[in-house]
Amino acid sequence: MLRLLAFAPAMGMISPSPFSVKSLALLEMSGLPYERVNGDPRRAPKRKLPVLDDAGRLVADSHLIQAYLARVQGFDPDAHLTDENRAVSTAFRALVEDQLYWVLVYARWIENPKVARDAFFATLPAPLRSTIFGIVRRQVRAALHGQGLGRHDRAQVYRIGAEGVAALAEHLGDKPYFLGGRPSGIDTALFGFLENVITPPLETPLKEAVMSYPKLVSYRDRFEAAQVPALRDKAAQNASGRASRAM
Repeated sequence: MLRLLAFAPAMGMISPSPFSVKSLALLEMSGLPYERVNGDPRRAPKRKLPVLDDAGRLVADSHLIQAYLARVQGFDPDAHLTDENRAVSTAFRALVEDQLYWVLVYARWIENPKVARDAFFATLPAPLRSTIFGIVRRQVRAALHGQGLGRHDRAQVYRIGAEGVAALAEHLGDKPYFLGGRPSGIDTALFGFLENVITPPLETPLKEAVMSYPKLVSYRDRFEAAQVPALRDKAAQNASGRASRAM
């Protein structure tokens, strides 16, 4: 059976990692049997999650996981796309995963560090939690600076985020899915992002931008209900089991 090593549920989210949510959604849509495992990025091949484990063969990175499912497991959510749609998908995936993701990182780790600490380090003992979180937060700040977004002031960061969100809403329009009448891989990436912005009880300008487009909120709900209806219940069971083991 396939195993997906992902960040554990937190703050009501399926996972506090958009990429973990994306990969879980892909597996749910595939119909393949799989097991979700709460992973540790320090032990992952590229020191990040998610990682797909197929009988010891490890595939790290959500984009590579999607490609692996298509090539090896016979599930390709993009099989029906035209070349033009594939190009559009590639461009919007970059917007979601290489730009808007960093705005989300800024909103959490720089402006609301307690939220990030509780989401990713809740299982650590309190003294150790503060120490490790401080180290990781400095690394995140450096990554934001290296990526470029961290060199902007707050207003500029959220302006970039609002422009990206507006582009998503404009292209979605009234379509049931992002590229038309059938779901594809870009929908799982967008679902992962929206899940991480909308669900947690954290008010930020990025969330305000998303919530200003009801079509994005209804799209998130529609995709979940139609394509991954059991995913949130599975996440709740995962969180419950994790809590009971910690007692």
